[in-house]
Amino acid sequence: MSTKAIYEATGKKILNKYLGSTAAECRCVSVDADTNWDELIANNRWLENERLVVKPDQLIKRRGKLGLIKGNVTIHGAKDFILETLGKEISVSKYY
Repeated sequence: MSTKAIYEATGKKILNKYLGSTAAECRCVSVDADTNWDELIANNRWLENERLVVKPDQLIKRRGKLGLIKGNVTIHGAKDFILETLGKEISVSKYY
């Protein structure tokens, strides 16, 4: 069986599509530099009521060791973390 890297958000959408109600729903949203935060929250009200995990979906390993994962945050903490790290250059070569 061959393996191919896929983005985490894509994987969650595939799980939701094919597992349906047999598994817990994997909810996620994708954010980029052009994201309208008010619209994002309005279209995903659960973001205001849940504790969130924020991480880049860029097919890089060891995101935690690189300080690219933030957990147990509100939408406001998630937004702050994303704006702080979005577009920031990092070096991943020392872990390979």
